[in-house]
Amino acid sequence: MTMTMRIDAVWDGIEAIVLDAVGTLIEPFPTVAEVYAAAAHRQGIGLDREVVRNRFAQSLRDDESEENLQALVTDEPTELSRWRQIVSSVLPELPEPDRAFEELWDHFGRPDSWRSFHDVGPSLTQLSDRGIPIAIASNFDGRLRTVLAGLPELSTLDPRLVISSEVGYRKPHPAFYRAVCDCLGLVPEALMMVGDDPVNDVLGACRAGLRGVWLDRRGRGGRTDLLGVNHLAFLVSLRGD
Repeated sequence: MTMTMRIDAVWDGIEAIVLDAVGTLIEPFPTVAEVYAAAAHRQGIGLDREVVRNRFAQSLRDDESEENLQALVTDEPTELSRWRQIVSSVLPELPEPDRAFEELWDHFGRPDSWRSFHDVGPSLTQLSDRGIPIAIASNFDGRLRTVLAGLPELSTLDPRLVISSEVGYRKPHPAFYRAVCDCLGLVPEALMMVGDDPVNDVLGACRAGLRGVWLDRRGRGGRTDLLGVNHLAFLVSLRGD
């Protein structure tokens, strides 16, 4: 969706909301850089957190650089292998890379390794109270179910979940968004997809016929082609009923 639509009309015709997970509803706490650096330290390797942060960001960019739709096909074993490769590329100095991978895989599968953003609980409660169906659609694996079940702000609402490893495709593959529509039993035009990734969450959704909204929590800007908001609470307030 481009800026041709006014922000105050963003809910027109929308029957349900779909939200990305990481970066939209939840974030790692401590940060990824802190956790990876700690894993290296346990093996006697000292790494600056900023170095780790940059390596991790580059590794994700490299991993998602493929434009071939076939590269977006996934399942649980594929995700396990993908994250093993990411850990290896971020922490190449480690004498025991498999040990680090197992520690990190376990860590990010626990609810206490994550926290929700401050506006998530109140915003989702308002939507639920208004009878608006809520789904969470994420490029993740089965660990996400455990994570969300352990976060009270999300578990009490029992949202519908669409997880890439379970539906067989990662965002922005069109088949992922078809699975989202099937999950909610609605046509694409009736769904609003909200996420922090302009490509995977917004443009991918728009190409599939959903209404995409960029949640720019960090105020990065620079995407005048997208309709964006900085706070989930503001987007919910526009519903007006």
